[in-house]
Amino acid sequence: PPTTGGMRPRAPDVNTQTHEPESDAAQGRGHSPGNAPEEPASPGDALHEAVARLNEVREYAAYFVAAKLDGLKLTVRKLGIYAALGVLGLIAGGAIVVVAVVLLLTGIAHGIGAALGGMYWLGDLIIGAAVLIALALAVVVGMSRLTKSSRLNTVQKYESRKRDQRSRFGHDVKQRARQE
Repeated sequence: PPTTGGMRPRAPDVNTQTHEPESDAAQGRGHSPGNAPEEPASPGDALHEAVARLNEVREYAAYFVAAKLDGLKLTVRKLGIYAALGVLGLIAGGAIVVVAVVLLLTGIAHGIGAALGGMYWLGDLIIGAAVLIALALAVVVGMSRLTKSSRLNTVQKYESRKRDQRSRFGHDVKQRARQE
């Protein structure tokens, strides 16, 4: 017979049953016509059913975790592929820029060499020295500006803190140090 709620029907125990069973309506159990009333499961059957359900839930949880881990692995793999493609793109782009600069400087050097009566080596020397001098100047100017701006930001930070100290305490750290 079909069961409801996953519980198996229990056969009545002939030895322990001494009175007539109550009607389904009196016991609060309704049943549809054609279905036999269902006896409550024994504690052992209920425990067996609970263990079976727990195993099922455990399998479903493991399935869920495995699917999430596989999704994470796929995401990491895709990120790795995109990172590798990005690095290759940067290398290719850098190579294109280097080749373009070399061709430009070579053309300028050969133009100067032709203007100096065919002394191409002198054109190469002049352009090489000019590029190195320009790079050195750019580094010196850049470092000077970076150092100056960093120093100004630091000075402004501590001046602002001293203003806050004067407004909160009536004096700042420098004034307090002179008093001690």
